[in-house]
Amino acid sequence: MKLFITSSLTLILSLSMLAQSHDCLFKNPLCFYNSDILSYLQVLHKNQQYEQMLPYLCGPAVDNLNKQQKINKLEDAPFGYQMKRAGVKEISKSEWNLTYSRTIMGTQENFKISCLLKQDKCCLYLDEKAWKAIFR
Repeated sequence: MKLFITSSLTLILSLSMLAQSHDCLFKNPLCFYNSDILSYLQVLHKNQQYEQMLPYLCGPAVDNLNKQQKINKLEDAPFGYQMKRAGVKEISKSEWNLTYSRTIMGTQENFKISCLLKQDKCCLYLDEKAWKAIFR
């Protein structure tokens, strides 16, 4: 009987956690399949799945481009460095700033990105400064 109660409780908790994880999926920068938005985009980039990256990019650096121009820009972007998320600051319910640490050619540096919630999906805000900070 004790085993049955324990098993039932474990099942209920795991199902509720699963439901919660699907409720927030892609709705904030830390809810991208047990990762964050930039790490998720880096995996897509490394696997050359540029088209799947497009819904998570917004801002002046990409908004005025058509789909093929965006894909071409992503194909040419260097994005293979090691990075680690160093901080998160929620500005509002629909805006976040994230800080990352990376090492490029033996030099460690920090950079910041902004994320926005648009149409119930979190996207990486890219102006020219952010594009150069991320893709270098």
